[in-house]
Amino acid sequence: MRISLALTLLIFLTVPLRLSGENLRTEVHLDQIHRLLAETWRAYEAGDPETAFRLARSAYLDHFELVEIPLRLVDAELTLDMEYRFARLRNRIRMGAPAPEVRRLIASLDRDLLQVAKKLEKPGVVAPLFTALSSFAVLFREGVEAFLILSLLLAFLQHHDPRLRRPLLWGAVSAVPAGLLTWALMIFFLRVAGVAREIMEGIVALLAAVLLVYVTLWVLRRLDLRHWMEFLRARAWEATAVGSAGALAGLGFLSVYREVVETALFYQTLSWMTEGMTSWLWTGAGLGAVALTITGWAIFSLGRKLPLRPFLVGAATVMMVLSLGIVGNAVRAFQSAGWLPFSPWTGVFPKLNPFVADLLGLYPVRETLWAQALLLAVYLAFGLGFFLKKRRAEAVAREQEAYADRR
Repeated sequence: MRISLALTLLIFLTVPLRLSGENLRTEVHLDQIHRLLAETWRAYEAGDPETAFRLARSAYLDHFELVEIPLRLVDAELTLDMEYRFARLRNRIRMGAPAPEVRRLIASLDRDLLQVAKKLEKPGVVAPLFTALSSFAVLFREGVEAFLILSLLLAFLQHHDPRLRRPLLWGAVSAVPAGLLTWALMIFFLRVAGVAREIMEGIVALLAAVLLVYVTLWVLRRLDLRHWMEFLRARAWEATAVGSAGALAGLGFLSVYREVVETALFYQTLSWMTEGMTSWLWTGAGLGAVALTITGWAIFSLGRKLPLRPFLVGAATVMMVLSLGIVGNAVRAFQSAGWLPFSPWTGVFPKLNPFVADLLGLYPVRETLWAQALLLAVYLAFGLGFFLKKRRAEAVAREQEAYADRR
């Protein structure tokens, strides 16, 4: 009896260790595949197809075949797809295919190895939490902006012409299904047009990145509450100056429609970036919806008494990080489609959890890192300009106060 218990305890303790060892060996093999694929491309680009074929064969026979064993138990379809694509790469190299085609095949394989790693590893803590935070921030920020504009418009109309409040609200409500329909039609036309998965992901991610950068800079410009309220007053005065029901309905529609389309695009891109963490994506969205409902009630009840500055600072920070990740994924998708160069940077880049790497768009590829560095430089330049402008404004204000005191 004691021997049986001892054997059971020994098996219970050694199974996690054995699995941990399996995971470690899988990571080593995946790293070797990344390295060999990079060397395959460099050899083929240098005009040495024999060496490129040998390296590509080694990547599959010496390493991926060992990864297939645990992968087949998790996702047999992905295993077969990767087998076919490794074989296609070897065949195209042997047949002397054009360099851009070989580059596209290698870039696509290298990218999808991250999906293999995600199938075999756990997301950890950082990736799920940032997924939920990003989902929360996107929905919350977009909704708060729409609520703020509508609340100020309604307040102005209450004093000028209360009868125009109804068309404004009808326009705002109708914008929600219209925005979702626009997003659905865009995805549908991209699929009907026969656009490859990588190209479709790249186009949507690039569009989302451009909008996210614009929204982030827009938020940073309005960190000053006074400037924020001036912006809202200007929008309200523009609407009330027209005074027609159609104009107010149109303004209500456009104010909400843009937010809905932006939110749909962001969530579409996030769903691709957070594969395997869908529950965390919806958790963040659910918490954002609850917080937005409470905040919406507070906005219409309290108006400008809400503490907007902390919210704007937090939203800008999350959106800056998220935009860097989206840019990295957009570049990576276009590389897989063969639209952009592909320069792996193996042996230098630190090892990251695959879920974190996919979410932040951090890949050991020079082009993705250059794109992210360029965007980061834009943010830093904008932040420096904002800081210097604020310092100048404060200096002018002090001079004016000093001049007033002397008089």
